[in-house]
Amino acid sequence: MSTKLIRRALIASGLFIGTAVAFSPTAFASNTGSVTLGGTVTTTLAIVSTPKSAATALTLTGDGSTAIIVQVADLAITTNNTTGYTLTASEGDLSDPHGDTIAFKSASVVDAATAPIAADFTGTAGLFTDASTTTPGSNPKDLYIMYTPSATQAAGTYGGTITLNVADNS
Repeated sequence: MSTKLIRRALIASGLFIGTAVAFSPTAFASNTGSVTLGGTVTTTLAIVSTPKSAATALTLTGDGSTAIIVQVADLAITTNNTTGYTLTASEGDLSDPHGDTIAFKSASVVDAATAPIAADFTGTAGLFTDASTTTPGSNPKDLYIMYTPSATQAAGTYGGTITLNVADNS
């Protein structure tokens, strides 16, 4: 009889423990959940410059006081940055092998826009900066230079280079 009593007690205690576990809050599976998602899109920023024929056929004779403004390149700038980009174009001198020079300044405008005027050539420290706030995608521009040849410009073949740089706006 004592064995039956012990067996009944074990069964009763097992039922009690099973019931307690079954109805405890940690025993039920949650009915909500979440998954955190994320990723990174790297910046896309590129510039392609296509020189115009005028870039290598500049008029280098003048009166020494009248500025000449000419388009020297088409620029194709592509970005995926929603805050736009900043274009920097160097300014400097056209020079010949004898050291004679003609100073030039740079400026850009939106593709097919009206050519810039003298006041638009605002470069300082040898650089023109255009802080564009365009939308992502293709952003074509026209690059111009302004220069004033002397009335007695020395004979020779003159050349120069414009260095272009684009950087994402932050």
